[in-house]
Amino acid sequence: MKNIKILFEYTRDLLNRESIKYEFRQFASGAIMLDIWYKEKFYVIQFENFIGISEISDENVGFDTNPDEKFFDESQYKEKLDNITS
Repeated sequence: MKNIKILFEYTRDLLNRESIKYEFRQFASGAIMLDIWYKEKFYVIQFENFIGISEISDENVGFDTNPDEKFFDESQYKEKLDNITS
């Protein structure tokens, strides 16, 4: 997988192009948490030594560090991101 920071920038560029609302936080450990609001859904993407994606809802409140899905492959992550943003 490419450098995680490059995939984070790829994600931000896509969100900016599509005018999708997001916020992010970078931690001292180097991890980045990216919150996305799109089509009345809320997602959290973790950028660490993998990329994790969780959809936060009433059923999945997301107050843990384990994502719904983990990606170690760049193309699989981009496919999931495309599904979220389309």
